[in-house]
Amino acid sequence: MLSFLIPALLLLVGCAAVLSYVLALHAATTAYDRSLLDPALDMAENVRLGANGPQLDMLAQEQEALLYDHEDTLVFQIRDGAGDLIAGVPDLAPAPPLAPGQRAFFDVTYNGKPLRIAAVRAATGFTVQVGETLNKRSRLVREILAAEFLPTVLIALASLALARTVVAHGIAPLARVRSQILARSPHDLRPLDERNAPLEIAPAIEAFNHLLSQLRDSNAVQQRFLTNAAHQLRTPLAALQMHLELLLRRELPSDVHQEIEAMHGATTRATRLANQLLILAKAEASMEQARPKTLVNLRSLADAAVHEWVPRAIAREVDLGFDLADASVWGDAVLLTESLNNLIDNALRYTPPGGAATVRCGVRSPTAYFSVEDSGPGIPQWAHERVFERFFRIQGTVGDGAGLGLAIVREVAEQHGAHVTIENPTGLGTRITVVFAAVTPEVPR
Repeated sequence: MLSFLIPALLLLVGCAAVLSYVLALHAATTAYDRSLLDPALDMAENVRLGANGPQLDMLAQEQEALLYDHEDTLVFQIRDGAGDLIAGVPDLAPAPPLAPGQRAFFDVTYNGKPLRIAAVRAATGFTVQVGETLNKRSRLVREILAAEFLPTVLIALASLALARTVVAHGIAPLARVRSQILARSPHDLRPLDERNAPLEIAPAIEAFNHLLSQLRDSNAVQQRFLTNAAHQLRTPLAALQMHLELLLRRELPSDVHQEIEAMHGATTRATRLANQLLILAKAEASMEQARPKTLVNLRSLADAAVHEWVPRAIAREVDLGFDLADASVWGDAVLLTESLNNLIDNALRYTPPGGAATVRCGVRSPTAYFSVEDSGPGIPQWAHERVFERFFRIQGTVGDGAGLGLAIVREVAEQHGAHVTIENPTGLGTRITVVFAAVTPEVPR
């Protein structure tokens, strides 16, 4: 708004300056033209026809007194009807043709200086010109401008300062609303507070809240569908997996046994995908509903998770170790457990037999963290951001993952105000760390 107001105000001040100058010049010209006409009229009345022709019947002292001015220089010239000089300066240009009794005012240059001329044509045919320099007129114009334009400039500056204050006060609520919006996570769809909103922006906030309400409803429908679909899939998949495991215990032809093993693997992957979709839906719902958090001991959480994955690590011939230190954060223990489980699962899934995976947690003041490091093929630098996209998998990657594990890790991290980093500390393998913003004994709001 100020970017529009300042040029407009400058244009207005410029127009006021031009108008003030024109009016001041007109006032000065009108006032001094009247005083300049008086000596011209006096001289016209004192031109007489003498024995030697027309002459000015005024003493030199009278002429000097008539033309005296302490600021300007005055000159005069009198010519007869034929244009011959009767008295005065000879090098002043003749006046334009005038009718008897007519008066005229015009500007000329005399000896390199501008003059204002008052010319009178007497009834006897003589033309009298009296000219003066413009010192008084210029001074009067400056005084009028100072008296009129300077207050205009001061008023304009005061108006600009007032407008700046008013605009700043007026947009302060918008700035507060903007700060509230920027401080939110992409999943926070709670309505903005309308109670202290100015009347001018209340309709905009109301419309924005209506949009947020529609987004919440849309997300709720999607989450319900996702949750219901995953739940509906889990039961038949679990039953199918159990039947396939029973079949694998029987003595069957080798080709049939291989087919059942393939079906069992596919069922296991489908079951894990359904579980991951449920976890993802829960994490998103937790972010939108701003669920209350509890104090979670990362050491206890990681210790329990590692022991659950030991049988899987042994089966895959991966050395699963841990280096755990006390660390506590405010959060959702279930979601944090699922996040760590996904990191451990990825490490075991992509680490070749004979490799190692290490789970760590602790405090790096003032932050807390947990991490999982493996000796697998690693994640290339270009994919460090893309691996957090849902269902993204690097081409040629060995493994049967669905591409949801790291998406869940980031979703849970954002829900806890944390961030996720990916490193390749030894050139091979990957270390993924979840770093929490701060460790504080106060319960977060």
